[in-house]
Amino acid sequence: MILPQQDFIYDQHQTVVPFGIYDDLIKNVDTSSVDKQGFVAKKRRTERKAWIFVGVFSPELICGLAIVDAGMVATAFSYFYSFKDSLFEEDKITVPLGFPTDFNPNLDSEWKLGNYLIKTENGKMKLQYVGKYKLYMELENTANGVSIVAPSKGDRPFNFTYKNVCLPVKVQINKGNTNTYATSGKYGSIDFTKGFPPRETIWNWLSFIGITESKKSIAVNLVDRFNNNMENILWIDGQKTTLSSATFSMQAPYDKSDWNITTQDGILKCHLSPCGARSENINALVMKSKFIQPFGTLNNSVMIDGKEEKFTAIGVAEDHHAIW
Repeated sequence: MILPQQDFIYDQHQTVVPFGIYDDLIKNVDTSSVDKQGFVAKKRRTERKAWIFVGVFSPELICGLAIVDAGMVATAFSYFYSFKDSLFEEDKITVPLGFPTDFNPNLDSEWKLGNYLIKTENGKMKLQYVGKYKLYMELENTANGVSIVAPSKGDRPFNFTYKNVCLPVKVQINKGNTNTYATSGKYGSIDFTKGFPPRETIWNWLSFIGITESKKSIAVNLVDRFNNNMENILWIDGQKTTLSSATFSMQAPYDKSDWNITTQDGILKCHLSPCGARSENINALVMKSKFIQPFGTLNNSVMIDGKEEKFTAIGVAEDHHAIW
């Protein structure tokens, strides 16, 4: 069930929005009323996490850019994969205390870490990375996403996430003086998360954009073992449907073997064939984060109005384990 849109996470009385799935973006995710313990921003540094990940899944190009505020540590990464050239490139940085204590962002805040930048101007998100290569994205966040307010564990109050897909995006990547890669169309996706996830966080995740055999657009966000499995959403021609829990089946090495993902309600069956993967293993004493993100092509079937349709898609999956 998708609930009507809300406007806040905490008000001045520290009243939390009820846990649930809400239509489109909860714009104000101010956590200042719970960030501090006494006069010290303890929860903001030790428990609160926030990030933006923008992925692009087009027939020409897969790419992603993320900036992460993990409290004591900040990280950022970008990558791209060209189907034409079978070329994968990536870069990343890790910065202790990379964001100030008063950094309390919404989706449209300016996020800057090293040579990574995300900002919103005139209603459009602009993202850039300038380093080993130059990556520029412009994305329009059309109003068809979902916000999830999910319970956390222990005394951690909640975790918030916003997902949106099939967003108009323009991408240009310059590598050296001669190689240029570009794509445009409704291939963009957003993951904006902010909250207080459990100290030990584990998840499997899948996001893709594609087309069914009857030429309907299809997009998915699935997760298992995180956020009470509440963020499982299917978009068919822009119409949103909540899905049941998902089961991820894969074998190591995760970047070399196929993944099979199904929802327990029988609506969705997915088969991912990786073209490559981005992986990371951060051990920064105060936090640990180990994940692998295989990306590639998907196919199998989806139930639409009681009828099974085949689909093809491009997307990314993830196996993630963090202690933060």
